[in-house]
Amino acid sequence: MPRVERSIVIQGSAEAVNAVTLDGGRLPEWYAGIEQARPDGRYPEPGGAVEAVYKAAGLSFTLKMTSLELVRGEYGLFRLDGMITGTNRWTYTPEGDGTRVTAVFEYEMPGGALGAVANRLVVERMNTQNLEKSLEALKRLVEGA
Repeated sequence: MPRVERSIVIQGSAEAVNAVTLDGGRLPEWYAGIEQARPDGRYPEPGGAVEAVYKAAGLSFTLKMTSLELVRGEYGLFRLDGMITGTNRWTYTPEGDGTRVTAVFEYEMPGGALGAVANRLVVERMNTQNLEKSLEALKRLVEGA
């Protein structure tokens, strides 16, 4: 299963970071590729979900992100369902005057051997770039830059 992991230090508390990351309606503001997001009434609490429209490689598709576990200020674990399935885990660790935010995205590609080749050639790089862009955008939002 492909895995992408990135982290960034944000000058702000874990609560300030969570104010952005756990607001499902704000995903298009900072998560690269998400064009629309509609949280249900329970999100981000476990069992709640966000329906999102994600655009990648010129294609738009619907993605559902369901909260599996949440300890505010420490971590959140979310299941992704749609064209790509997998999990997304976000952890928040105090570091100096800020918070180290680490995101781990593990996913499965459809299409068997062809999907694996597409992942190696295009998808993994795109997922890595989108995660890096997302963390940078999150940092700007939280720090007010």
